[in-house]
Amino acid sequence: MAAEHCNRRTANVEALWQRIRRKLATIGMHATLLCLALCAAVTCHAWPTSQASERPILPELQELFEEAVDTFPIMTLHGMPQPRLREIYWVDNHRVIYTVRKLPDWEARSDERSKIIIYDIDAQTYEETPYRGDLWCLGLEGQILVQDYALPYFFTIQPGDTAEDTRHFLSGTLGHPLTRIERTPEIRQVDPFSCRFYNNADHNFGKGHMLHPLRPGDGVLDEAPGGDIRLVSPEENTKWVLKIDQSCNFLPGPVYMPWINRYYIRSTWLGGKPGCKYADRNTWLFSAEQIQIQIQTLTMPRLLDELQKPVRGLGSQSTTYWAKPGMFFSVRYSNGLNGLYWVDEKAGKLKRVLKQPWDLDQISPDGCRSLINTNPPRLIELCKEQMQWTMRSLQKPKHLAWQ
Repeated sequence: MAAEHCNRRTANVEALWQRIRRKLATIGMHATLLCLALCAAVTCHAWPTSQASERPILPELQELFEEAVDTFPIMTLHGMPQPRLREIYWVDNHRVIYTVRKLPDWEARSDERSKIIIYDIDAQTYEETPYRGDLWCLGLEGQILVQDYALPYFFTIQPGDTAEDTRHFLSGTLGHPLTRIERTPEIRQVDPFSCRFYNNADHNFGKGHMLHPLRPGDGVLDEAPGGDIRLVSPEENTKWVLKIDQSCNFLPGPVYMPWINRYYIRSTWLGGKPGCKYADRNTWLFSAEQIQIQIQTLTMPRLLDELQKPVRGLGSQSTTYWAKPGMFFSVRYSNGLNGLYWVDEKAGKLKRVLKQPWDLDQISPDGCRSLINTNPPRLIELCKEQMQWTMRSLQKPKHLAWQ
């Protein structure tokens, strides 16, 4: 009897386990289907970030730009180790430095610090630096800032660790030993030009003022709560003041362009805003060396004005960029009009050079190359002289391919 009871109990447990397994399988299948549906909705591929729509473009909008998708070639860097973080920094015009968690002969453990490597795009080779951790910054003169911590996932800490463990960094110059420093909790901003931490209170410009450092010796930009921006010299003198319509623009920090020794202030808009007719016209080039204000305010292409009109129902987002060929802007979330556009001033035309959005954040020092962190990473060549050199260098390699 005891054996029979035990057998029945075992059978009941087995049946219960089978039901649980079937239930879990059903839940997993539904979850998988849901994930696939979501992926289909937002596109699972890392690039394009959003696919070009098949929706016909209205004739009055089509007249505002020219299709030129073969203008700038795209290269897929199949042999480039996958970056861990979004940020990739240019060492020069053909080498980049960034953080990795995996190489062909190495993969980091969960408690192991990341490696920092330099990848040569033309030679398709990489070299490991002696630095371990997460690369936070590379300055214009080789300054470097590395977080001295093992983070398997960005901005997370290991069980048992405290917030203090994430405050240690390595600071110095690329190619030299680094010094270990500790960031205080109230200081979080990093100067992208000197790779040093800074505080908005450093200059005591007033409550609500935002500080945007420039290159050493160029001063800082002081962004007031009311929308004005002024250039303040290292001697605390105001060189110029610029009026900005804050209701129309979101202004990230200034971007320096070494090839023309100028900065630009990038503007971004999302959809249309009531009363904001000229949403994306505040994109300027300026020099910090001039005592007088040197601002070039551009009349933006009509297409941008049309895209941000609520009556269009396009709901698009656009961000402006500068590279050596001129001004670009990337459009996403807009049926039929997604892509990268180039203002070809020589031809006097607006050209859509890609039908997928492409952000020109990672731009080379000469303004000719832009790298986007996808899997695998991709490179766009923006200058004809650079295209010819790259095509010659691609005659031998087998693991790179043109798009």
